[in-house]
Amino acid sequence: MVQTQVPHPHHNYADALWCTYIVSVVAANIAEFLTYPLDLTKTRLQIQGEVAANSNGNPQAAYRGMVKTALGIVHEEGFLKLWQGITPAVYRHVVYSGIRIVTYEYLRQNVLKKNDDGSFPIWKSAISGVTSGSVAQFFASPADLVKVQIQMEGKRRLLGKPPRYFYTNNDGLG
Repeated sequence: MVQTQVPHPHHNYADALWCTYIVSVVAANIAEFLTYPLDLTKTRLQIQGEVAANSNGNPQAAYRGMVKTALGIVHEEGFLKLWQGITPAVYRHVVYSGIRIVTYEYLRQNVLKKNDDGSFPIWKSAISGVTSGSVAQFFASPADLVKVQIQMEGKRRLLGKPPRYFYTNNDGLG
């Protein structure tokens, strides 16, 4: 009696869209967590610049630069406030990064497709990138708005202004 082995189909999960989605979201959120304090200080500097421009020569907030602004946040509000507003930023990446990467891959594989020689021309790549980025940004924009509002809450409280909204978990940090 001769035994024949039935070959099992080989699945490469790394090529699956769901795997691409998960890996891109995790990677984007790690990068967001590491760079978020820079985003917060940038937003605070922008608001301080607007306040100074609208103060008719009598600025209400000191324009201090990136490092001094970050150190001021730590000193005045606490170290963990450097990550105030990160929750909507994480939600944004669940939407934005996932949609962008998956849409790009879908367009590349199923709509514009590679050439017969296996290449993917730059014009097809550009169309895929612009389309996928636009679709992703459309769906992620509300999370951006919420993120900036939360970033400014600490400064509003320090200026004695009432909060724009109330949240109970303090954004999960500090």
